[in-house]
Amino acid sequence: MKKYIILLLILPLMSFGIYHKFYVSVTDVNYAEEDQAIQVISRYFIDDMEKLFKERYGINAALKTKKELKNIDFYIEKYLHDKFIISIDGEEVEWNFIGKEYDVDVMKCYLEIPKVKLKRIESIGIQSSVLFDIYPEQQNVVHITAGEHKKSFMLIKQNDKAMLKL
Repeated sequence: MKKYIILLLILPLMSFGIYHKFYVSVTDVNYAEEDQAIQVISRYFIDDMEKLFKERYGINAALKTKKELKNIDFYIEKYLHDKFIISIDGEEVEWNFIGKEYDVDVMKCYLEIPKVKLKRIESIGIQSSVLFDIYPEQQNVVHITAGEHKKSFMLIKQNDKAMLKL
C-alpha cells in the first residue's frame, strides 16, 4: 500500500517534467582579436525553427533531413535580419550570415561582423526577439565577451535588449 501512495505522489511530478517544454536559445557573441571581428554563434532547437518557418513563411523546412529546402539559408538569414540586431556604440551594424550546422537537435547559426577594432568600441548591444513571435515565453540567453569584459543576459519578450559597456 505504501508503494502505491508514494507512486501517486511522485507520478504528477514526473509527468510535469516530461510534458513541459522549455523555449530557450543560447547565443555567444565574442570579439576575436586575431580576426578583428565580432563572431556570433546562436543555437536554436530545430523543431522550434521548423514551426517558425511553417507559421511565418508557410514552408516545410525539413531541417536536417534529405528533404531540407535548398534555399533554407535564405529564410534563416531573412528571419535573423528581422529579429537579431547588433549595435556598436549605439549604432546598428550589419552582420554577415556565415552559415549553419546541426548538432543533434540544435541548429547553430554563425554570424560575423568583420573589421572591428576593440580599442575604439565603448559598447556592444544585442537585441534578440528570435522566436518571440511564436513562443511568447521564449528566453534568449546571450553571452557577450570582448577582451576582459564578459556578461550574460536573459532576454525575454518584454525586455529583448542587452548591452555590454567596455
